[in-house]
Amino acid sequence: MMSEVAGNFGAQNPLVTMQVRMTGTGDGAGLFCDGLVWITAASRALNDRELAGCAAAGVEFARLQVADDAVVLFTPDQAELPSCLTAEQIYALMGPESASVDSWRAANSVIPGSGSNLPDSTLNVIGPGSGAGTKQVLLDLIITPIAKQREQASMLRGNYHALISEQMIPTTTRSAVGGLGFVGLPTLKRASEGLRPLGIDVGDGCVAPTVEHVHDGTYPLARPLYLYVNLQAIDSQPTLKAFVDSVLSDAGLAAAAATGGISLDSAERDAVRRHWQAVLASGKSDES
Repeated sequence: MMSEVAGNFGAQNPLVTMQVRMTGTGDGAGLFCDGLVWITAASRALNDRELAGCAAAGVEFARLQVADDAVVLFTPDQAELPSCLTAEQIYALMGPESASVDSWRAANSVIPGSGSNLPDSTLNVIGPGSGAGTKQVLLDLIITPIAKQREQASMLRGNYHALISEQMIPTTTRSAVGGLGFVGLPTLKRASEGLRPLGIDVGDGCVAPTVEHVHDGTYPLARPLYLYVNLQAIDSQPTLKAFVDSVLSDAGLAAAAATGGISLDSAERDAVRRHWQAVLASGKSDES
């Protein structure tokens, strides 16, 4: 999305040089709070440690929601693999107690009964690495609540196949025997051939990762996507404010859907624009 908006902004303003780099949310937050970049995109809110880093460095910022998104679990499109997983099954296959779970059915060894309707075939878990907001969302919304009940650490299995580039995960999962991958919805949409997105059941029935279910709040791994903007840089760089205004324009926010994601609905668009103006007027950092 940011590449799309930056490309359009650069075409309309040929004297402006735009640089867009891809990192995980954690790495981007580090660069932002160190003052090395003026804008960072994030697939989760900055955590307490990152906020403390920004505060220590005196970085005042605005946090702007620019799109909706979802973390999606998926498998190769093979008949024997499931089309839906419960939260307990996800924990048993991917959570902190699952290091020795080498087949889908072996989820039973973590939570009895969780693997009973799963195939007795090899399991290969594939996803982004430690700095990815995608991983953190999966931890926060599915793994951590169960881990706390079981007095376990909030973490994924230490032996899952972590890839630096999220764009490689669909291809790697497609070719893996018994692959179970997880990425953001736009990444999967761009490489969905031969892959099956999984619904998730947290107790009220299986919910598929669709735009409708993200907007109505029923999909359990829905998330907002943010832009963090350095307010001191806004004061000294008029072009930076013009770029952010471009992101928040109708065309800019529509770029989310154009690149495979989920655009904000009308109420969300109005809210983020009001918030941007309020933060500009106050000049105070937004940590809410």
